[in-house]
Amino acid sequence: MEDNGRSRLRLPLLLDGATGTEFMKAGMPAGVCVEQWALEHPETVASVARGYADAGSDVVYAPTFLANAGNLRMYGLSEQVAELNAALVRTVREALAGRGTLVAGDMSTTGLMCEPFGETEFVHLIGIYAEQAQALADADADLLAIETMSSLSECRAAVLAARQTGLPLFLTMTVDAEGRTMWGDDVLAALVVLQDLGLSAFGLNCSEGPDDMVPLFERIAPYAKIPLIAKPNVGNPPLSPVQFADKCARLMRRGVSIIGGCCGTDPEYVAALRHMVDAFDVDRVKVAPADYDILAAGREVYYLDDDLEYSEPLTCEVDMADTLLEVSHDSCDAVLIHLDTPDDGYRFSLNAHMVDMPVAFESESLEALDSALLHYNGKAIVVSTSCEIEKEELEALAARYGAIVM
Repeated sequence: MEDNGRSRLRLPLLLDGATGTEFMKAGMPAGVCVEQWALEHPETVASVARGYADAGSDVVYAPTFLANAGNLRMYGLSEQVAELNAALVRTVREALAGRGTLVAGDMSTTGLMCEPFGETEFVHLIGIYAEQAQALADADADLLAIETMSSLSECRAAVLAARQTGLPLFLTMTVDAEGRTMWGDDVLAALVVLQDLGLSAFGLNCSEGPDDMVPLFERIAPYAKIPLIAKPNVGNPPLSPVQFADKCARLMRRGVSIIGGCCGTDPEYVAALRHMVDAFDVDRVKVAPADYDILAAGREVYYLDDDLEYSEPLTCEVDMADTLLEVSHDSCDAVLIHLDTPDDGYRFSLNAHMVDMPVAFESESLEALDSALLHYNGKAIVVSTSCEIEKEELEALAARYGAIVM
């Protein structure tokens, strides 16, 4: 992994442990705005950060987890995004001065529901994440860590926004034992969609204890083009620090190269992880890559070859339910969406959740394709045959969104 000119990001990399539970030990009451409480208790923030650095963390997360306008509005603080993020990163950075420990700007869910299931437009979601990401970058964070994500649409919005800072991006989702988020998104589909958007590393946090994460990483590691992250919780019943580290070694043998702890872990757990990581030879881990021709993804992963059969081109409308239902009964490999204007891409996005097969776009308009690829929360196909747009232009556009040109 490149160091991006900031500091070292050499693998394996040890993250920190839980922050919220450490704040609660220090007296933080339930139900408060954590970020505001942290701002008012800089000595606690500094002590927690130093505790993890002293235990051996290569990266310490600043407590900016929900310091975005979507969440802060519940506390009347939505106008203080820049100030809160800057102050909290500064507190951690000053606490760790001279230690060589990286400071991650922490980001998570907005608490808003994106269209068509909620009222928030996808581009508005990107704007909320962009505001926080830029505030963290301006505060001199070394990298951005987007964590505890449960919606693929929010993941995409966060990555599209945060990558504009040019900082390394880590993203971790929280899933159940079957690899599904609370919104039904599949972890492998999420990896396939997100890893070509500019992520530096992808993985899981919280979710389950380390044992329950093993089969999930066995499933996704063969498809990973970027380093994998595991930040499991302490388990139920709670594991001891040594037990936790031993279990995390199993994750590293499955391809994880960035490790840390989530709920219930503390500096003792990180110290045990440090001992394990220092003795672990990550170069000896060899994960055989998956055998496939083409991958597309929406809520699921689709394995394709070059001989695709598309549906008849579908025009975009606000309500496409009947049309998409008819296509689902056809013997085709992918649904082909015809785009005339940028609004078409937006209209299709309101119906895309009804599609249970790969999605392909065709258009004579780069602007229309750009809108469709922006709004579609999956890894799409762009059809280049019978298109007058130069293939190089199509490929450049598709690369921005991790799409495939065929």
